[in-house]
Amino acid sequence: MRYIFATLMLTVATSFPAVAQTSPAKAPGAVEQEIVDVEKKWNNAIQSQDVAQMEQFLADSYFLAVAVQGRPLQIVPRERWLENLKFYKIHSHSIDDIKVNVYGDTAVVIMLFTQKATVGRAPTDRSAQFLITDIWVRQKGGWRVAERHSSRPEQ
Repeated sequence: MRYIFATLMLTVATSFPAVAQTSPAKAPGAVEQEIVDVEKKWNNAIQSQDVAQMEQFLADSYFLAVAVQGRPLQIVPRERWLENLKFYKIHSHSIDDIKVNVYGDTAVVIMLFTQKATVGRAPTDRSAQFLITDIWVRQKGGWRVAERHSSRPEQ
């Protein structure tokens, strides 16, 4: 009996340093909420056309993939996307629905996004609701968007 008690006490005593050194895990849903928050901040920075602020959001490998029915997939690399940002005028936007799935250091966001906007040197109306998929990766001390897919939902 003394042997069992001594073994139990030794096990409990040696467990405390390991527990004390473990960082607390985020509560279920906390990472998903963090992604929703960073998604909103990023979309607000896009609306304000803040190219300097994009560094805190975009991964080095970022690209936008645009799907339009009857046309080939259009890939817009990071540098071209940043250059075009000054010609992308969002007058208003809303996230109508959002779903976040986290897989370790990767998060996938699927959302319905509505905007009133124009794009281009000779502004073309780009107002509509879009189905957007963003792929976020945890790197450089925070979450960075690596890929964005944009298309219009079926009518």
